[in-house]
Amino acid sequence: MVNGVGLVGLAGEQLSVGYELAGQRITLRMDGTQMAVISHDGELLRTMPCPVPPADRHRLRGARRGASMLAAATGPVVVQRRVSQRGSIMVAAQRIHAGMIHAGKIVTVTASDHTFQISLDGETIAVVPRTTTARSTATRPTPLGQEARERL
Repeated sequence: MVNGVGLVGLAGEQLSVGYELAGQRITLRMDGTQMAVISHDGELLRTMPCPVPPADRHRLRGARRGASMLAAATGPVVVQRRVSQRGSIMVAAQRIHAGMIHAGKIVTVTASDHTFQISLDGETIAVVPRTTTARSTATRPTPLGQEARERL
């Protein structure tokens, strides 16, 4: 059960799942490094990094194995973001400038393999090339070795 300020108790800690879910019964489904927040009727509400390491999950009170995996997303991923007061959003570790005139508004971002399409009220406001990949956001760049510097 989500408390009045959007927190749930998990592994002796308070975890923020969002104040808009206050008073609702939810399910937390942990899969690898991701945790899905699922409503009482089975709708996926959001995903977030899982704060409990896989080795410690068996210690959670009331936890049980899921019957089946969540369906894998097919096609482009669609997310929503609030445009900052400076006019930018962050998607997949890439900062995108949507425009200061859209500050404070909620935009819909469709992320495909090579582009991000930003829409507001069903109208496309920008299509931005994707410069990040799953690999580049998960690892830090390593410094060039002596051999690589000599080749440059």
